[in-house]
Formats: sequence, structure tokens, C-alpha cells
Amino acid sequence: MNEKKDFLSSLADELDTKNEGAAKDDFEIYHASSKSAAELRNFKDQDYDFAENSVQPKTAPKPTSMGGASATPKATATPTPKQAPKPTPQSAGSLRDGKKSPHSFQQEELKKIDKKPFKLDPKILIAGIIGLIAIIGLVWFFFFAPKIPMPDFVGKTINDVGAWAKQNNIETAGIIINKEYSLEYDKDVIISQDQKAGSKIKNDTALTFVASKGADPDEVIAFPDLMNMTYSEIKDWIDTNKLQKTKINTQYNTLVEKDLVINYDLKTGTESNFTRGSTLTINISKGPAPAGTVAIENFVGKTYAELEQWANSKKILLEKTEAYSDTVETGKIISQNIKVGESLEEGGKLGVVVSKGKAVKIPNLVGYTKEMLDVWAATPENKVTIVKKERYNSAPEGTVIGQSLAAGTQVDQGTVLELTISLYMPQLETNSRAWYGKDYLELIKWVDDANGKGASLAAGAWAGEVCSDEYKTPGQIIEYSCLDASGNQLPYGANGCARPMPIDGKISMKVSTGSCYVSKKFKYDSSTQDLSMFKALCSANGVTISMAEDSALSGSEYNVYRSNGEAIVTGTELTEGMSIVIKTAPQPPVSPAP
Repeated sequence: MNEKKDFLSSLADELDTKNEGAAKDDFEIYHASSKSAAELRNFKDQDYDFAENSVQPKTAPKPTSMGGASATPKATATPTPKQAPKPTPQSAGSLRDGKKSPHSFQQEELKKIDKKPFKLDPKILIAGIIGLIAIIGLVWFFFFAPKIPMPDFVGKTINDVGAWAKQNNIETAGIIINKEYSLEYDKDVIISQDQKAGSKIKNDTALTFVASKGADPDEVIAFPDLMNMTYSEIKDWIDTNKLQKTKINTQYNTLVEKDLVINYDLKTGTESNFTRGSTLTINISKGPAPAGTVAIENFVGKTYAELEQWANSKKILLEKTEAYSDTVETGKIISQNIKVGESLEEGGKLGVVVSKGKAVKIPNLVGYTKEMLDVWAATPENKVTIVKKERYNSAPEGTVIGQSLAAGTQVDQGTVLELTISLYMPQLETNSRAWYGKDYLELIKWVDDANGKGASLAAGAWAGEVCSDEYKTPGQIIEYSCLDASGNQLPYGANGCARPMPIDGKISMKVSTGSCYVSKKFKYDSSTQDLSMFKALCSANGVTISMAEDSALSGSEYNVYRSNGEAIVTGTELTEGMSIVIKTAPQPPVSPAP
């Protein structure tokens, strides 16, 4: 309640201040007048809610209950405000312009303020239009106008077009190059272009060029009388007609004058239908060879020995290369690197290829059986030296499973060819008791030998070591069985060893530690055992006794010896079956009874 009273008092003071000193705002169209400050103060002791166009007294709040108990406050009378009198000119407050304003918030006085119309200067309008046009022009120039100058590619190559396109970021997908035959332009030279040289283009402009395919190879050319033409005339004829496969060879010749034709060789077509693409070789004379040079002869088909004899007489060096030939015999010349009729200075080198005869062509022998291999090796053109090595393999016994020379290799006759032959799978036994009673080291050696031939076997006394009265010698095999790589018992045979073993199989053995029988034993102790007690122990434990006298002893003394004479001392262990000799002092003669 106090907050609203303070608000009305503040508003009244503010209105008095404004009425006294505020200046008129030229741009304010509407002014609102309110109750005078005095009237506002008359209502400051009452509470009001402000609704649209009216002032209503606020309803007193309903009582509320606190903590579950009903509390009823004393009734208070709500003051009823008096009806405000209609505003009069005398009681109206002052507006900022000095005029009187209504006393109520419910009334307003409206006044229209006329403004001068806005006029645009024509010069400014023209300048703005010109500036806008300039901006549009700059945008078009920098972002849309073609800027790349178009060169003149006529007479240049396709590669020149490609380099230019790459340099200027031209999209090559838009470049089309059509080709046509041309006698005027060489192959891949530009004949025409669709964009005029000097014009400007963009990097995505479509470009079309026409390039030359060269002269038409199928065009028929008049064949001249070559035998009556000179070297220069023939060269002009070739150049003018752009003959593609016509060549001139020159060579020394003592019979034909220099620059005249010795002969020619038309390899394709005939003289009547000679075309630009026909193959023609023309041999022209260089005249006699000068002094200090040697005219090369034809040595193809001759023996190398004949060539060596000629080369020595002409002071010519030879470079020999050997090659296989199905048509040229061994030792004869297949080809030479200097043509017949050409010259070579003395001391120069002549290269020739000499035949090694027919090569032995190695096929893929893997998979050949013994019979197939024998047939191949017996063929005369397959004269190689075969060396065999045997390996365990799943392939049938005698099958070739590897070769040292790759299939397709050509070798000289007599070359060593190493072949790997299958032994099939390892065979441990040929009878069911083959290894019983043998020393286990013998079986270990058999495994080592098998592994040396490609197997991957393993063996050991994995079944343990026990005594055996049947196999009394320690290390003898009592039992054995064959397992697969995972240690599982093989399913065939009594113990899985009766058939070929897998390459990676295992052999488990049980080995004897000796006889299970324990013989009787006792120790000799001269300090505690008198002669009669010692004899009784020997008799009870199976020790054989022999008696002998020793003059060095006297009284009840005795000594014990092995049968070989070795002395037995206190602490020696005597076992069943042992033979000993007991020596005692000489006994006095027994007197006869009276």
C-alpha cells in the first residue's frame, strides 16, 4: 500500500516540474495530459488497479489459514473515492507548451504538426546512378568477364595446347580435339581453332581444335624410276610426298657410281599401287671404300672360325654373343651388327651372334610320375643331367614334387637339373613288433633321418620309464604308439604305426629302467661281524663263500676278498650271487681222541 502512495506522490511532483520548465518538441505529434498534481495527491491514501479507460478500487485480500488454524482478521472499511469533478479550464494543469491540459488520464487533446515535404537534389540522384553503374561494371569485370587471352595455336602442337591449358587452369574436359589427314601439317599439329586468336575466354569456355593426323598413309603415290634417280632426287621425292616407311641405306660399292641406286626392296604392296604407308628400302652407293677401311661382307650362315680368319686378315676386332637357335647349327653365325657393303675402319669392332644350337626347353615337370620322367629324359633334345633327391611328401612315391630350373627356362645340353622326388609318407614299421626291445636312441635316429628328408616327426619317452623283467636293459623300448600332430592316437592299426605316418606325426615311447627284481644286499663290517656271523649273513643272502688260510693272520682274524683277489673292506655292499673268498689264520692240527 505504501509503495503505490509513494508512486503517486512522485508522479505529481514530476508533473509540476515538467509544466514549469519543459520546452516544446517540434517532432512530437501527440501530447497527453494528466490530472494535476494536486488531484493526484488527493488519491494517494487509496489503492487502485488500473484498467483500460477507468480507475477501480482494489478489493481487499481474502483471509488465509496458517498452520491449519483459521484466522479471521477484523473487518476494515474500504474507502470509496469521491467522483472526480469534470475538468475545467481553471483547474487544468499546464502542458509543456504553456497550454492547459485535461485533468483526467481519460481525456487527450490531439494536434497535428505539419512537416515540410522532402525534395531530392537531381545532381545527387545522377551521381548515385553513375556510381551504381560503376560498381556493377567492376563486379562484372572482376568476377564474370573473360580474362584469358586466346593464343593462335595454328601450327603448334597438341602438347602446346595442353601446357597452355594447365598454366591457365583451363578445364580440359571442355577441350575437344578433332583429327584429320593433312599433307600440309605434320602429325599432331593444330590446323584450326574455333576461338579467334586474341579474344578473351574464361577457364570453362568450350574449345574445339582440329589437329593433323599427318599425311594419309593409304593415299596412292606415283612410283618413279628409282634406278635412274640420284640420291638427292630420291630424298626430294620422299620428303615431298611425306613417305612414312621409305628408308635410304648407303653403303660402299665398287660397281655402282656414288649416289646412284644399287637396288631397292619393296616389302609391302606393288609399284602400281604404292602408297604413302608402303615399306620400301633403297640402297644407294657411297662409291668405293676409302683407303684404311674394310667393306663388310655377309657372314650369316658361316662358321665363326671362318669369320675369325677373315677378321684377322683385315685387322678387324670381333664381339661374339651366343644365342640359341632352332634353325642355325651350333657354331654358325646368326646375325651381324654391320650391314653388308658398309665400311669399318681397321681396328674397328664387328659384332656377331653365334648359334649355340637348339636349347633344351625345361617344361613344368612337377607332377610327372617316374615313367613320364623317364620318357622325357630319353628324348634327344632333352639332354640334361638329372640329379634326384628324395623327400617325404603326400604325393605318390616316385612323383616329381620340385625342380631346380623354372618351367620355360632354356639351357645348354648337359646342364644339371635337380629334381625332388616324393618318398610318400614315413613308414615306421614293417611288422608290429619292429621296435620292441630296441634302444630308444635307435628310434630317435630313425626320426632324425626322416626329418632330414622332409618329414617333421617328433619322438620321446612321453609314456614314461618303468622297470621291466622282459626288457631288463635300461633304455630298451617296452611300448610305443603313433600320434597325429595334435597328440591324438592315430585311428588305424593296433597302435597307429602300422601304416604310413603323417609328415608331422609323433611317436610316444615307454622305456625300461631295468629289471624289476631287487637282489638281496648287506654290508660287510669287520668291527661288528665275527666270522661265524659273517658266514651266516653270506649264506642267508646268497653270497657264495670259499675258505683259505693266510699265515699272516692269527687267532680269530679274517679278511674278505672278491674272486679276483680285490680286498673287500668295511662298508662294501655285498649282493646276491656274488662270490667271495674268506681268509683265516692257520688252524692248529686236531689231536686224535685218546
